[in-house]
Amino acid sequence: MFWRRIADALYLSLPRRAWAWATYDFANTIFSMNIITMYFAQWIIVDLGFEDISYSIAYAASMVAVGLTMPALGALADARKNRLRCLLVYTGACVAFTITIGNVATFIRPIYWKGVLALAAFALANYFYIGGQTFYNALLRGAAPRGQIGRVSGLGTALGYVGAIAGLLLVWPFVKGWIPGFAEGRTSAFVPTALIFLIFSIPTFLLVKEAAAGAERRSAWWGLRKVVNTFKRARERPDVFRFLIGNVLLQDPVATAIIFMAVYANVVFGMPDAAKIPFFIVATTFAVAGAAVAGFVTDRWGPRKTTIATAVGWAATFIFIAVANHPVLFWVGGALVGVGLGFTWTAARPFLASLVGEHEQGEFFGLYSLSSRVAAIIGPLLWGTIVYFAAAWPVGKYRLAVASLAVLEVAAAFVFASIKSPPKPGAAKAVL
Repeated sequence: MFWRRIADALYLSLPRRAWAWATYDFANTIFSMNIITMYFAQWIIVDLGFEDISYSIAYAASMVAVGLTMPALGALADARKNRLRCLLVYTGACVAFTITIGNVATFIRPIYWKGVLALAAFALANYFYIGGQTFYNALLRGAAPRGQIGRVSGLGTALGYVGAIAGLLLVWPFVKGWIPGFAEGRTSAFVPTALIFLIFSIPTFLLVKEAAAGAERRSAWWGLRKVVNTFKRARERPDVFRFLIGNVLLQDPVATAIIFMAVYANVVFGMPDAAKIPFFIVATTFAVAGAAVAGFVTDRWGPRKTTIATAVGWAATFIFIAVANHPVLFWVGGALVGVGLGFTWTAARPFLASLVGEHEQGEFFGLYSLSSRVAAIIGPLLWGTIVYFAAAWPVGKYRLAVASLAVLEVAAAFVFASIKSPPKPGAAKAVL
C-alpha cells in the first residue's frame, strides 16, 4: 500500500498511453519558451528595434488564423478519427517555419526586411504550434484512465515546464556560440529549438494510439457547418458558453505574460539574458510543481473551484509584479507566475472535458482553442497599445500594462463562479 501511494504521487501508476500523451507537452513547450517568450520577442524588439506593437500584430494575426480554422478542423478530426495524424502534420509545419525564422535571421541583411520576413515566418510557425494543440488536447480523454483526467492533464503540464527548462539549457550553448557553426546571439536559438521540438515529439507519435472505429468521411464544408452548429449549441448550454467567455478572460493575461515577460525583465529591471536563464528556470520549476499539485487539487476540489482560485491568484500576481520595485521581488513574482501557469491549463482542460460528451471532445476543444486565441489577440494588442501611447513613461508604461491584466482575471473569476459544478470525472457522458 505504501509503495502504491508513492507510485500514485509520482504519477508512475498511470498507463503508458497517458505518459505518451503527456510527452508532447514536454516537446512543444520548448518552442513556447525559446521562441515566444525568450529569444524571438527580444530579438525583434530589443535587437532590431521594432515596436512592441509589431510583435503583437504578428502574434495576433496567427491567433486570428487559428480561431478561424481550428474549430472546423477539430470537428473534422473528430469525425475522421485522425487527430494524431493532424497533430503530426501541424508539428512538422511548425518545425519547418521555425527553421525558416533562423534562415531569415542569418541570411537576410536589410534590417527592415529581416524583421518583416521573420515576423511573417513566426506568425506561420505560431499558427501551426497553437493549432496543433487542438488535436493534442482532444486526445486527452482517450489517454486518461477513468476518473484521472485531472492527473493526466497535470502530468502533461508538468512535463511541459520540465521541457521549457530543458529547452533553455539545450539551446544556451548555441546562443553563446559554443557550438561550431553557430555565432553568439539570440538568432542562434531558432534552428536548434525547431530540431529539439521535433526530436522530443517523436515518442508521442510512436506510442499514442487512436481508435479508427467509427471514422466518417466528411468534407471541410461539413466541418464549417458543424462549427456553426456547435457554437449555436454552446450558446444554448449556458455553462459551456460561460466557460468559453471565462476562458477568454483567463487566458488573455496569461498569453500576454508569456509573450512579454522577457521584455519586461529587460526594460524594467535591466536583466541580461545570462540572468534570465536562471530566472526562467526558477519560474518554470515552480510551474512544474504547480502543475503536479494542480492535478491532485483538480481531482479533489473539482475543476471549477480550481479554475476560480487560479484566476484570483493570477490577479494578485499581476498586481504584485506591477508594484515590485526590487529585483528580488521580481524573482518572487516570477515564481508566482510559474505556479499560475502550472494551474491554468491543468484545471481548464478537465473543466471543459467535464462539461461536454466524449464524442464531441475535438469539436468543443476547437471552440476552446478559438476562445484561447481570441484572448491571445486581445491581450498582446492591449499591451502593445498601452506601451505605445504611454511612450513618455519609459518604465511606468510597462508597469501599467501589467496592472491592467489583473482586472481581466477578476472578471474571469466571476464568470467561472457563475457556472454550475460539472459532474464528477467519468460522468461527462451523461451531460448530453
